[in-house]
Amino acid sequence: MSSHRSIPNVDRISNLPDSVICHILSFLSAKQSAATSILSQRWNPLWHSVFTLDFDDQSFTDFHTFRHFVYSVMLTRDPTLPIRMFHLKCGTSPGCDPHDINRFVPVAVKKGIENLILDFTSAGHHFLIRLSPTLSSVFNCGRKLVVLKLKTIIVRVLPQIDFPLLKTLHLEKGCDSKRF
Repeated sequence: MSSHRSIPNVDRISNLPDSVICHILSFLSAKQSAATSILSQRWNPLWHSVFTLDFDDQSFTDFHTFRHFVYSVMLTRDPTLPIRMFHLKCGTSPGCDPHDINRFVPVAVKKGIENLILDFTSAGHHFLIRLSPTLSSVFNCGRKLVVLKLKTIIVRVLPQIDFPLLKTLHLEKGCDSKRF
């Protein structure tokens, strides 16, 4: 007689509270988080509620597709929810457009971000992004900002900065300013 026991096929993850599932999704990139929406109808709206947005153009065929994805995520999110962490990595897909990047960041900044990571280093060379004067909002989001990491960015005009809660500041490769 065989002692073979069958294990019931139970979806235990979907039985977790929404807040726990959103926390789990926060460890994934935005693209991976969005892909979980095919798991079940219950999961479909959950990825729109994550507090961390991690965008990397490396997994997209071109910047146009990446730009469309970022815009759709930002537009379909619940506008009342904060963004705790916004990580934007660009420069590896063909056609990377600084104009679009200068639109992505202020939207995230308005959500009271705590962690802002902007990385514009592509594989093998540096892709310099110049933050437009309208992006001074990056430096005015300081009331809640705890982590600020800027990589391969040129800041031409640096406004007055006040980051009372800042614990981590990384400036790397090309973060310079003409005026302090």
